[in-house]
Amino acid sequence: MGETTICNSRRKKNVATTLADWSTLHQDLINCFAHQVVSMKDFFAFGGVSKSWRSAIKENSNAALRLHHKVPVLILSKEINAPVRNIYSLTEGQISQLDLPETKGKLCYSSLGWLLTVSQVYSTLDLFNPLTHAHIELPPPLAPKKFSLRNLKKFVLSSSPSFTSDYVVMLLSYHHLAFYKPGYNNGTWTLGPIPLPEPSILVDAVYYKGQFYVVDYRGKVFVCKIEDPNNAAQMRLVAPEIPKRLFGADIHFTARYLVESATGTLLLVLTLYEDNSEVTTGCRVFEVPIDTGNSWAKSEVKNFGNTTLFVGANNSSFWVEPLDDSVCKANCIYFLNRSEVSTADDIDIGIYHMKDGKMDKHLEELPDFKYKGSSLTSHSWLQPSF
Repeated sequence: MGETTICNSRRKKNVATTLADWSTLHQDLINCFAHQVVSMKDFFAFGGVSKSWRSAIKENSNAALRLHHKVPVLILSKEINAPVRNIYSLTEGQISQLDLPETKGKLCYSSLGWLLTVSQVYSTLDLFNPLTHAHIELPPPLAPKKFSLRNLKKFVLSSSPSFTSDYVVMLLSYHHLAFYKPGYNNGTWTLGPIPLPEPSILVDAVYYKGQFYVVDYRGKVFVCKIEDPNNAAQMRLVAPEIPKRLFGADIHFTARYLVESATGTLLLVLTLYEDNSEVTTGCRVFEVPIDTGNSWAKSEVKNFGNTTLFVGANNSSFWVEPLDDSVCKANCIYFLNRSEVSTADDIDIGIYHMKDGKMDKHLEELPDFKYKGSSLTSHSWLQPSF
C-alpha cells in the first residue's frame, strides 16, 4: 500500500510538472486559447506565459478587437518591493493580481499602454509593456542638475513602440523637459530649452498633431518643437494664462491636464477645489485657443457626447468611447490627482459627470486606497495595448 501511494504521488508530480510547462504547447492550441480570451485578467495572464503566447494574443484579430473596446484599468499602489501589482478593471469591477517583477522597487508612469519604470534610487529608466512583457532599456538618466527624476511629473510617448521604432519619449519635470528618440543624439537624452521661455512651473504634457504641448500651473500652454532631436527643443507660447475671473475667488486648481479630444481638438481639463475643501469638487474643460482667435471664456466645453476622458497625475491623458455605459460612464471625466498614496493626503480619485456636475467618489472605496503606508509605488490609469 505504501509503495502504491509513493508511486501514485510520483506520477501526480510528473503529470503536474508536465502540465506546468505551458510554453511547450503546440502553437495551434495556443492560438485557439487566444481566440477565447475575454477578461482583462486573462489578457494580462496570457501575455505573461511566454513569447509564443504573447505572439498568439497579439496577432489574433478577434482578441485585438476585444482589447480595443476594453476600458482602461487602474494600476493600484503597492509596497515598493512587492513583485505583484494589483489592477482594478472597470469592465469587470474587480481587483486582480498580476505578477510583474519588472516593476519591483520602481515607480511607474504610463502612456499608450506602456510603463516608464524608474528605479528607487533614480539610476535607471526602462519602458515596459505589462500586456506583452516587452522591455526597452532607455539611456542612463541625465545628471540631476540637468534633469531631476525626483521631480518627474509626466511621461509621454509620441507613438507606441509596439508598432514603430520612430517614437519619441518625453519626460517633464517642474522646470525641465527631456526627449529621447532612438538613433538620435548619440543615443542620449536631448534637453528642452534652458532656461524656459518665461518663469514657469510645468505640470502636464501631451503629444498632439505631431508636436508636444505642455501647460504650466497658471494654464499657459506652450508648443515644443523638436524637429532636430540632436539639438535642444524650442518652446513657444500658444495660449495665454487662463483668467482666474472665470472661476471665482474661492475656486482653485487641484490639477491641470492636456488631452486630445475625440474630435481632434486640444483640451485643457482643470480639476477644482473650493476654500473649504482639500479635494476636487468640480471640473471645467476648455478648448485650447490655438490660432482660433477665441478667448478662454469663449472656448469652454460643456459636453463630450459619447466619449470619456481619463486624466491622472502619473499617466498621459486620453479619451475612450465606451460601448457599455454601465461599465464606463460616457460624458464623464475619470480623474486621479495624487501621484502617490500617503497618510497626509486624500487619494482624490473620482468621476465627474459633465451633464449635471455630479461627483462620484466610489472608487475611493477600493481596498488598496484604504492602506496608506510608506514606500509605496505610484498608481495610474493604463490603456491596455499590445
